Amino acid sequence: MCCHSNVSLTEAGEQLYRKISPLFDSINQEVNALNNFINIPSGTIRINAPSIAVEHIIYPKLRDFLPRYPLIKVEIQADNSWADIVKQGFDMGCRLGSDIAKEMIAVKISSPLKMALVASPEYLIGKVIPKQIKELDEHHLIGMRISSQHGTELPWEFLQAGKMVKYHPHSQFIINNHLHKQAALDGLGITWTAQTDVEKELASGSLVELLTEFAITYDSFYLYYPSRKGHSNVFKLIIDLLKYE
Repeated sequence: MCCHSNVSLTEAGEQLYRKISPLFDSINQEVNALNNFINIPSGTIRINAPSIAVEHIIYPKLRDFLPRYPLIKVEIQADNSWADIVKQGFDMGCRLGSDIAKEMIAVKISSPLKMALVASPEYLIGKVIPKQIKELDEHHLIGMRISSQHGTELPWEFLQAGKMVKYHPHSQFIINNHLHKQAALDGLGITWTAQTDVEKELASGSLVELLTEFAITYDSFYLYYPSRKGHSNVFKLIIDLLKYE
C-alpha cells in the first residue's frame, strides 16, 4: 500500500508539474522581458548648442547612436546666443572652452576651431583681392547677427602680429544662421565662418580662402553642465558619445 501511494503521489506530482511548468516558463519570460526593459536606457536630454557644433560635431555622432537606443530622446536647440541653460531648462550646453563659466563641468568634444574668410571665384572676378584686413572695406560683405537681443553685427576676429584684431564689417547682407555660406557661394560677397563649415567647398574650389595668414584659431568646443547634473545613465551615455578622443 505504502509503495503504491508513493507511486501515485509521484505521478500526480509529475502531472501537476507538466501543467504548471509552462506557466512558470511564461512568468520567467515576462520577468526577463521586464528586466531587459528596465535595463534599456531611457529618458530625454535637452542640449543647447551653436549651429556649427550641432551640424558638424553633435549630430554626426547622434545619427548612429539614436537607432541603437529607441527609448532615448534628444532635443537640440541650435542657438548662437549665450543661453542660460539652467534657467531655460537644458541639461547641457555647448560653447568654446574660453566662454564657459568656472562653476560648470566641461567636457571637450572637438578639436580647436579655425576660422576662414571666404568668397566665391565668381565674386572675385574683376575685383582687387584683399591683402590687408582693412581692405575688406572695399568689398561686399556677408555678416552675422547672433540674435535679435544682440543687435550689433558680429565682429570678425583675426590674428595680426600675434595679437587679436577685431574687424567690424558693414555688411550688405546680414543673417543669423549658416545661410551666410550659401550667400558666399551665390557670389554675394565675402564672409567669415568656421573652416570646418566650408571644407568641402574649399576643396572643390567653389569657395576660396582669403587673408589666410590672418586666420584665427579658437579653443575647442566643450559640453558643459552644472555639477549637480550627470548622474543618469542616459546623461553619461551622451557625454561618453560626444567626448573628443
